[in-house]
Amino acid sequence: MKKNYWVLYLYESKDKGEIFKTMTFPTIKEVSYVLNLKPQIVSNYFHGLIKPRGILEYCVLYQSIPL
Repeated sequence: MKKNYWVLYLYESKDKGEIFKTMTFPTIKEVSYVLNLKPQIVSNYFHGLIKPRGILEYCVLYQSIPL
């Protein structure tokens, strides 16, 4: 059984021109720990319920699709 995972792209600036770092995480809780945010904020950002703010302005978050 293959699992989903979260891919976080962290950019150098808000215009998201150059990738600073790419990280993968098994849970959204671990993403929130690294970003020093509550899991609810990261989840709401991913689902488009809130606008990016703070560190999230420098991030793009994807969820993998198991093949």
